[in-house]
Parts: sequence; C-alpha cells; structure tokens
Amino acid sequence: MSDQSVKPANCAACAFWRKLREHEGLCARHAPETSIRPDEAAHFPQTHNWQWCGEGVAAEPMSIGSRCADCLFWRRPEGGLNPVNRRDMPMAWWAQAGICARHAPRPVPEPGPRAFWRATQGADFCAEGLPRRGAEHPAR
Repeated sequence: MSDQSVKPANCAACAFWRKLREHEGLCARHAPETSIRPDEAAHFPQTHNWQWCGEGVAAEPMSIGSRCADCLFWRRPEGGLNPVNRRDMPMAWWAQAGICARHAPRPVPEPGPRAFWRATQGADFCAEGLPRRGAEHPAR
C-alpha cells in the first residue's frame, strides 16, 4: 500500500471490510497464511465497524483484490478438497473449497514441519488477491 492512500475513518469505511451484522464485519486485508496443521479453513478476523487500523484504505477510491474463485493464487481440485480431518467445517463446505497459495510458507522455530495451505470458498476474497487473466474485481 502506498502512503498516499486515503485512510478510512473506521473499519466500516474500509475497502477491505465486509459487513456481517449491524456493527460487525470481516477484515479481508490479508490473504491466509500457511499452517503446519493439515485441513484448516481460513477464517477472516471479525472487527467492529468503529475500529480502525493503519493498513485500511477508503472504499471509494480503490477497487481491491479478487474473489478467491477468480484469483491467480486459488486452486480448487475437481470435486473440492477431501480433508482427512475436516476440523470445524462440514464436508459440504470442503466440497466447494480450494486452497489459497498467495503466501509461501514462513520459517518456524522447530525443525521439519510440513506446510499446508488454508482452505477458502470461491466467494471469499482478500486485498492480496490478483485476478486471473479475464477475471473481474468483486462487486461491492
């Protein structure tokens, strides 16, 4: 992000925020990081509409990111994902899921862990997504 970006007054005015309820929403500023545990779904953090961070950008001047289904970094095998341990999501969710490979694994303090990419749905999005050739930015 450029320091020249227009800063929003709060989360509700941010291009990265998606309203869930009257005063709560999801912050989609960052793509999911990898994990050392398999079969994890990405959950975007909830914030209140009045909160604020230094990475926000006013919604009006910027078209951001990409829906996962249209993103260069999203991979969805035919039939979705088939997790060994589905954790907190039902199998119907995993059947529609793909993985977000936006970020490479980061070093960790213990030796030998395997990296796993977190799962998202095609309708999810983040500010770090890049549209595949021909894909459009999400509608607001």
